[in-house]
Amino acid sequence: MDRPLVCIIVLNYRNHADTVECVRSVEAVNYPNYRIIIVDNASGNDSEEVLRREFKEHVFIQTGRNRGYAAGNNAGIAYALDAGADYVLILNNDTRVAPDFLDKLVDYAEADPSAGVLGPKIVKESGEIDLNCARRRPSLPDYFWRVGPGRWLSPNNRWIRAHYYMDEYDFDEPRKVDVISGSCMLIRRSLLQETGLLDERTFLFLEEFILHEKVRRTGYSTVIVPSSTVVHKGHSSVGRKNLRAVCASLKSLNHYLRNYREFGTVAVCFALASVAARSTIDALRMLLGRGRARRQAQRE
Repeated sequence: MDRPLVCIIVLNYRNHADTVECVRSVEAVNYPNYRIIIVDNASGNDSEEVLRREFKEHVFIQTGRNRGYAAGNNAGIAYALDAGADYVLILNNDTRVAPDFLDKLVDYAEADPSAGVLGPKIVKESGEIDLNCARRRPSLPDYFWRVGPGRWLSPNNRWIRAHYYMDEYDFDEPRKVDVISGSCMLIRRSLLQETGLLDERTFLFLEEFILHEKVRRTGYSTVIVPSSTVVHKGHSSVGRKNLRAVCASLKSLNHYLRNYREFGTVAVCFALASVAARSTIDALRMLLGRGRARRQAQRE
């Protein structure tokens, strides 16, 4: 085939139902030269049995233990590069793709050799744009005003709006951005050969921000291609309020700030404290809400 080979990696952890739906949507794409690589992060349930039975024609990799997002995807990336892939597509298992989504991404990549990482327009099941599909590299105030207590104090502040390109990008035309959603990323082979694979020192979260820092050191750019669309259901493997998820997020943030950003120790502590404070506020509000709901149910 004269079209570049794209290897599509779908990582599964204890959620084969979403993975089956995701892979079925990929099987319906129009693009003529792709392979699907399903990676299971030692789910421990019946995921491997189900996925092997449903998808005998696709590559299946069992990592043997839950290695997290980066390491799990790296198992697929390594296989893809060995198989001669021109591009690697990382696709979350809680997504559904449009039939032409891959054509749009590859067409743009082939027309612009400087584009190293490309992402589609990510939409929610409601059809609304998922703001995480295009984000700016965070500044230090972001950690108070965007993901810290400032977001609770002022939900529509200027740091939030700037971070998500609000009021300046309508997702009608392709645009160079800093960070695209880790739920769907098309990565050029030559970029991976230059930067290496994903940083496995994070278990979950911040992988796309770390990838951006690597891309900044090269001559490549990151581009969002809104004519390509993907539906992201979101948070199927881990909930926003899950304590383990909060801890993993803080650990990844610490690694990102200390190893990829220019912030000093005091600034890192400030950022971590801001995010921890917001998480605590959210947890308390959730608990209070549950208490009120329980008392209301008892009265009724």
